[in-house]
Amino acid sequence: MIVSIIGSDGRLGTSLKKVMNNRLDYVYCNSKHCDEDAIMESDVSVLAVPITETIKILDRYYTKKLIIETCSVKTPFRKYKGHFISIHPLFGPLSYEKRKKILVIKDLSIPNYGSVLEELFPSYEFLEMDLEEHDKIMAIAQAIPYLLSLSVNVPEINIDMNSYNALKTLINLRENENPEVMRDSIQLNPFAKPLIRKLLENISQFEK
Repeated sequence: MIVSIIGSDGRLGTSLKKVMNNRLDYVYCNSKHCDEDAIMESDVSVLAVPITETIKILDRYYTKKLIIETCSVKTPFRKYKGHFISIHPLFGPLSYEKRKKILVIKDLSIPNYGSVLEELFPSYEFLEMDLEEHDKIMAIAQAIPYLLSLSVNVPEINIDMNSYNALKTLINLRENENPEVMRDSIQLNPFAKPLIRKLLENISQFEK
């Protein structure tokens, strides 16, 4: 099997190169310089690029080649249902050695996705869920933490307190994430919007 990793120079792409089956043949393609041959000459292409770029690639190739999409919001991919494989790896550069789980969006993916994923990720556990369940969970687990991380700035102070340390940990999320991915996780997840409205309502009561 020939596998191309599109976006192999990015945060997720770098991790994928380390964890995918090393007995397969790979084509590495960075996010800014990737020609058509990389996808057309591969049996499977794994996209490790932001949502906007993923949609462009799917629009062009989803009826021609097997594509695996890895984005953190799944609602934008409804129109490709049944023509690709949709996953959400639960690991990154700091956790790929210990967090060996991958979410699979079963109602978006082709029927026989299991055999493909097992060959690509032989030591990983696959957790199935549908699109709506996934995006509802990610609205809580990603969109709100990302929103707070991008919104809050505090000065450095020399004090060791649990509350301050927790705040710094939240803020530091943005240091290890792609800013475009963070914004997409907030803005393109429809289930994040009511949570954001409720958050703003709760904050506003302290202005009185």
